Amino acid sequence: MKYLPLLLAGVLLSGCASYQWRHATRYDANFDEDSYQCKKEAAQAFPPNIEERMIRPPHMLPPALFCGPHRCEQTAPRWTDAEMRNVDVNEAARDDLYGSCLKARGWIKVRVD
Repeated sequence: MKYLPLLLAGVLLSGCASYQWRHATRYDANFDEDSYQCKKEAAQAFPPNIEERMIRPPHMLPPALFCGPHRCEQTAPRWTDAEMRNVDVNEAARDDLYGSCLKARGWIKVRVD
């Protein structure tokens, strides 16, 4: 039982790992140049394309019962509108191309703790 807090802290901190791009033969100073070129290539191939997307469809909320100290009240069922959001539909493809471009230039993504 006395090690439980340490175990929980270890489990929680293990989810906080970060990643960095590393090259086997070049210094990280060259990463900025390669990263810029790869971002430029990815942005040209997949430019931002913002579209409105439905996140949650319209639906009926059931009645709810609210009770206070002296009485209870029930709300009527009501209709809620769809939840819409602006989304860049090319973001995933752009990120994939960026990563592929860096890998083609000899960079690998490594976990750093």
